[in-house]
Amino acid sequence: MSGKRLIKVFFSTFVTILWISLSSISPAQDASSLKAIAGVTLVNTDGKKPIKNAVILVEGSTIKKVGTAEKVKIPKDAEIINAEGKWIIPGLVDAHIHFFQSGGLYTRPDVIDLRKFVPYEEEELAQIRENLPDTFARYMRCGITSAVDVGGPFWNYDVRELARKTKLAPRIAVAGPLISTYQPKALTTGDPPIIKVNSVEEARDLVRRQVEKKTDFIKIWYIVRSSQKPEDHLPLVKATIQESHKHGLRVIVHATQLETARTAVKAGADILAHIVTDKEVDEEFIRLLKENNVILTPTLIVFEGYSEVLSQQVELCTPEFEYANPYIVSTFFDLRELPTDAIPKRVLERMNNTKPISPNPAVLKNLKLLQEGGVTIAAGTDAGNIGTLHGPSIFREFELMAEAGLSPLQILTAATINGAKFTGWQEKLGTIEAGKLADMVILNSDPLLDIQNTSDIHLVIKDGMIFEPAQIIRKKPEDVVQQQVNAYNARDLDAFLATYSPSIKLYDHPNKLRWSGLEEMREPYANRFESSPRLHCEIVNRIVLGNSVIDREKITGLPDARVINAVVIYEVQEGLIQRVWFLRE
Repeated sequence: MSGKRLIKVFFSTFVTILWISLSSISPAQDASSLKAIAGVTLVNTDGKKPIKNAVILVEGSTIKKVGTAEKVKIPKDAEIINAEGKWIIPGLVDAHIHFFQSGGLYTRPDVIDLRKFVPYEEEELAQIRENLPDTFARYMRCGITSAVDVGGPFWNYDVRELARKTKLAPRIAVAGPLISTYQPKALTTGDPPIIKVNSVEEARDLVRRQVEKKTDFIKIWYIVRSSQKPEDHLPLVKATIQESHKHGLRVIVHATQLETARTAVKAGADILAHIVTDKEVDEEFIRLLKENNVILTPTLIVFEGYSEVLSQQVELCTPEFEYANPYIVSTFFDLRELPTDAIPKRVLERMNNTKPISPNPAVLKNLKLLQEGGVTIAAGTDAGNIGTLHGPSIFREFELMAEAGLSPLQILTAATINGAKFTGWQEKLGTIEAGKLADMVILNSDPLLDIQNTSDIHLVIKDGMIFEPAQIIRKKPEDVVQQQVNAYNARDLDAFLATYSPSIKLYDHPNKLRWSGLEEMREPYANRFESSPRLHCEIVNRIVLGNSVIDREKITGLPDARVINAVVIYEVQEGLIQRVWFLRE
C-alpha cells in the first residue's frame, strides 16, 4: 500500500470514528438549562470598553442578560460557569470558505493537475463529502461558530442541511455554483462548482435555479483574461445582479483586479470576495465601497497558501499544526514524492528556485487603506484552497491582518460584528447582548493584547451548549504521530517537539537509549532541519496497535544524498509521544 493511499485509509477510519463520537457527544451543560457565565471579562467588539467581572445569563440558546456582577443577579437554579480570569468574545465568523475543496494538494486540478495520482471526482470529492463532520468540528474547535461557503456545486445545499443537523457544526450560509465568465476545464464535473454563462438569459436562469434551493447568496466569478476588459462581461454581470436583487439576494463578486472590482460595484455588487491585488486602491474606489455599503473579505492567507505548497516552503502557525486535519496537511509535502516528469514545469521551477515568501506589501497596504477609509471588512480565509486549511487558517489570517496594521479590536470586529453583517444575521449574532443567540468563545488570554490569543480557547459555546476543546477533536495516537511527521517535513522544530512528552525517551531498538528529554532532542533535530532544506519523511506503511503506532519510513533530502529506510515505533499516551524505538537497515 502506498504512503498516500495509506494516509487516505487512516483518514477515512478517523472520520468514521469521529462521526460516531460526534453523534453521541454530550455537551458540558444541556442547552435547555439556565446558565450563568460569571467572573469573565467581556470584550465588546463594537468598541465599547470591556466589562470586567461580567455575568452573562443564558437560557436555552439565547442570551438573557449581560452586565456586571453588581447589576446582574444570578438565579438560584442557574448552573454557574466560573470564568474568573478569562475573556469572552462572540463566536467567530469565517466569511469566506469552500466546502467542496479540502485544502490539500489534490483539490484544485485546474491549478495543478495530479488526477492520475488521486482521481478528482472518485476520490478527492468523495472524501471531502464523507469527511464533512470532521471539517465542521475543526471550525468549532477554533471558535468559529458561523461560516459562509461562498460558492460550490449544487451539493453545497446538502452541506448546509447536514450542518443544521450536526451538533458540532458552525452555522452555515451558502452560495451555489459560481456564475462565471470563464470555465476551468479540470473542474467541469457532473455537478461543477463553477459554470460559465454565455448569455444574459443563461445567467438569469442559473440565478433562478439557485433561488429554488433557497440559496443564501449568489456568487459571480468575474474573471477578466489578459486579452479582455471588464466591460466585455458587464452585460452578464449586470443581468446576474439584477436577477438576484429581484429575488432579494445579495451578490458576492470575485474580482481581484482594481478595475474589475470597481466595475462590479458600479453594477451593484454587494460583497467583494477578495482584496484588490494588482495595484493600490484609490480614493474613488474606497468612497464607492463605503457609499454603497459594500462588505469586503481580504482573504490574505490564500495567496500565501498556494505559494508555500507549490514551492515546497510550507510554514504553518501553531494552531494549524494542532487543529487542522493532519492527513490533509500531509498532502502538502507529496510533491517531494512524485516523479519530476509528473509535475508541471512552472511548479518545478518554483520548487527548484525558491524565494522567501512574504505577503504582498501592496495587498497589506490596500487592507489598511480600506480599513482607514471606513469600508466594512469581514474576516475570511478562502479555506479549502490548496494550503488554506479548514478551521485554524483563520488565526494565520488574523496574523496577516495585524501585519497590515489593523489593531486586535479591528480584527475582532471584522471576525464578529462584520462577519454577522456578511451573513445577514447581525440581529442574532456578532455581539454579546440580551436577545442574541448564545454563540461565544471563552479565552484564557486577553485578545486585545495579542490577536493570537483568540486561539487560546477555554470553552466554545454555540446555541447555549458548552463544549470543552478536548471534546470537539479527540486525537488518536496515529493523529499525534502524523502531526509529528508533518512538523518534521515542514522542518518546524517547535511544532515537532510539541508532539513529544517532556520526559520523552528515544531508543535504538531494542533498548539502547539515544536521547532522554526534549532538550537532548533539540540540538540534533535543529541541525538536521537547518542543513536539509529538502528533508522529507515518507510514510511507506503504518500499523496501529492500541497506543502504539508502527511506521515504515523513508527519509530523503539529506545533505549527503543518503536515503534512510527505517521502522519507527511510537508509544503515545495522553496526546503526546512518550517513547520511540528506531530500527534501521
